[in-house]
Amino acid sequence: MKIEKIDLKNGAVVVADVHYKKGDNDFLNFLRYLDKNPPSQLFLLGDIFHLLLPFEYLKEYNKDAIGLINSIAKKTEVYYAIGNHDFWLDNIFEDVIISEAFADDKKSIFLTHGDLSEKDFFYKIYLHIIRNKTFIKLLNILSFNFVNNWLFKKILQKKVKCFKISEFKTKIFQKTADIKYKMIIEGHYHQNVLYDLENKIYINLGAFKCDKSYFVFRDNLLKEKKYE
Repeated sequence: MKIEKIDLKNGAVVVADVHYKKGDNDFLNFLRYLDKNPPSQLFLLGDIFHLLLPFEYLKEYNKDAIGLINSIAKKTEVYYAIGNHDFWLDNIFEDVIISEAFADDKKSIFLTHGDLSEKDFFYKIYLHIIRNKTFIKLLNILSFNFVNNWLFKKILQKKVKCFKISEFKTKIFQKTADIKYKMIIEGHYHQNVLYDLENKIYINLGAFKCDKSYFVFRDNLLKEKKYE
């Protein structure tokens, strides 16, 4: 896993799992607010877009949100942890620092989307296939974008699931056992929970798509806020 080292600042805004679709005015207005009132940092922890890959159809479809994120990145530090719905973003965002995870070693805080630390063998195979850049390029060449665009439209129609996962704490205890940081901040699961796992704190962010939640980091704590 590629980990970018950072200095997590007071006032940093953290948001995950927006699953933005064209015309989602709640998120666009949230970005407009941040563009006018830049925080000390902005962390986008994956699945910010319901689907964003380096294809012209998807770049055009998502252009309003892409433009606002690029505008914010000219005014403050923006960090983007790729998700399972949005990756290979280097040529889409101009001044955004993109990685699989971010870590503040001094504060012992680790931030990522959450899918890359999955232990499930078949899910790992799935991730390897969809994140293979050669496969993405080949798909683009062979399909002349026609098949891609049809598939993209189908995926964009899929609804986002917002529900509590049973035995989630047990699952998280197992999957974070190898992560040595004292605080782990993830998205991906849409649970909006905090667990004390003996020697570390685990925070699963609420999904902006589900409850309009975002989080502000201050004095080593994350405070939940709602965008109204």
